[in-house]
Amino acid sequence: MTTQNRYFWDARLPLTATFPAASAVLAILMSGAPAMAGHDGDGADDSVLSGASNVHLSLSGQVNRGVLFVDDGNQTEILHVDNDNSSTRFRMIGSADYNEDISIGSVIEVQFESNSTANINIDGTTTGGNNSFTERKLELYFDHKRFGRLWLGQGDTASNGSSEVDLSGTGVIGYSGVTDMAGGIEFQDAGVAGPNIGSVLSNFDGLSRDDRIRYDTPKFGGFQLSVSQADSRKSDVAARFSGDIGAGLKVAAAVAYAVNGDVDSQINGSLSVRHSSGFNVTGAAGVRDLQVGAVNSTRDPFFWYVKVGYIWGGGIGNTAFAIDYIQADEVDSGSVEDEATSYGAFVVQAVDKIGTELYLGARQYQLDRVGFNFDDITAVMAGARVKF
Repeated sequence: MTTQNRYFWDARLPLTATFPAASAVLAILMSGAPAMAGHDGDGADDSVLSGASNVHLSLSGQVNRGVLFVDDGNQTEILHVDNDNSSTRFRMIGSADYNEDISIGSVIEVQFESNSTANINIDGTTTGGNNSFTERKLELYFDHKRFGRLWLGQGDTASNGSSEVDLSGTGVIGYSGVTDMAGGIEFQDAGVAGPNIGSVLSNFDGLSRDDRIRYDTPKFGGFQLSVSQADSRKSDVAARFSGDIGAGLKVAAAVAYAVNGDVDSQINGSLSVRHSSGFNVTGAAGVRDLQVGAVNSTRDPFFWYVKVGYIWGGGIGNTAFAIDYIQADEVDSGSVEDEATSYGAFVVQAVDKIGTELYLGARQYQLDRVGFNFDDITAVMAGARVKF
């Protein structure tokens, strides 16, 4: 899960008028501190206030809902879903400056998905993770302008997002994490259910989020290094770059190395290039080396991904279009010699004035497995992401 397409902006906002439930929760969390300034009709901005006068508190989030049509070759269904490409979520960030060089902060970020596209079945049931808050980030950080930032707690490992760099503007509906659109849908062979999409396709995106300690260097010329260590002998290191390189080209890239349990080592990365004309190209790839003794340890899991897109500017906001393709081999530990593929097409219309993106996307999923003849799966989703 992922990062390039999962960012959303922080803002001071009139919660009393637009999000009363959140206002109540925030007031409880602050234990009687003045939670916010009410709107008094004099044109003054409403704002979120911290219980500590020298700490800035920001509140942000998004709701991302869609309608998903699925055809698994055996039946068709229309499902009302939370789009796991960029899930519905809520976040609070507290920050304070100790001096001109040092600042500290804390982040609480949770998601609440009803019918997540990542695990909903074609009959509308889910495999878990719905209808309750689930943690994304519960962390604090210490930042120094010259020496970098130290993170502690539940949050992004160094390698998280390293397979998901994407400048296409279509990440809300399609990116290298292709299972997010319909991951719980099962392949069918003559009406008999087989593995689901999420078990046979992967973008090997590092170690995701975890309880860890992480260090990020300052940025030097657009480059940054990160390293983290988590429970269960997990560790990783990543390098990133983002910047303009001339000739109208903007480049973003990441590469990571990780060790995790049965995975003796994993190398993955992604690269995205966008021209000032709007044309853009994105690619990602990764490979795993399994430890001896792991399930079907003779497997050699790998994936590669490519996307081509174009962004039109102006009007109510950018209009972005893209097509993509992924191939992932031997991902499922229960089988060898699997080859899973997916291709898709997407369009996203931003409506800047109201912090909204309208999207439409379609994907075809295919699985080749020795001894089986699985039907292709078609998924089409339309929806909207509204940020606050």
